[in-house]
Amino acid sequence: MRPKAIYYFIIMLLVTGMIACGGDDDSEPAETKTATTTPSQPAEPTVTVERNIDFAAEEDGIRELYGVYAKAHGDKDVDTLEKVWLKSEDKSVFTAWTFWAGTFERNDGWKAVTAAWEGIFRLRGGAMTVDITYIAIDSRGKEAVLRGKYSWGNQRGDLISALQKDGSDWKIRAIDYTGGKHGKQVKDLNEPAHTFGEIAEE
Repeated sequence: MRPKAIYYFIIMLLVTGMIACGGDDDSEPAETKTATTTPSQPAEPTVTVERNIDFAAEEDGIRELYGVYAKAHGDKDVDTLEKVWLKSEDKSVFTAWTFWAGTFERNDGWKAVTAAWEGIFRLRGGAMTVDITYIAIDSRGKEAVLRGKYSWGNQRGDLISALQKDGSDWKIRAIDYTGGKHGKQVKDLNEPAHTFGEIAEE
């Protein structure tokens, strides 16, 4: 019996060993397969698009606009004036002056500005010149402030003007012909990206 017991014991060891290694075929268990990974792609760099603004060209555009504006005054051409003003009824669109016997007047909105010039043209006329002394343009090339000295017939003084881009064209948004003597009607730009000239001390 003893040799039989040893024989059975050896068979049991062999069977146990085969069971333990029995799954050793060509297919590997999922957990033991070598995982093939694709190296992670580097994240796309964040690209900051910078606006390349030709400030010299923008300044030239503002000067050309004021050339048209001055000529329209000399010609009493209301149709041209309508085109150079920003067409909006917002109160930020206005003109302020003292052309009525020195009395301060402010006209808000594009329609009121146009009507006011029609009335003034019935009373006053003459060639207009604007000597531009200062231009400031913001970093987006969308807003600007202009200062200068104007002469129109027998009227002379300082003007401050706000301009705004309308599409690709500059338009006049506001003009204060009193030079700021009746409050700061037109505000200067904070930290302009481009300037011509300097603001004279008031």
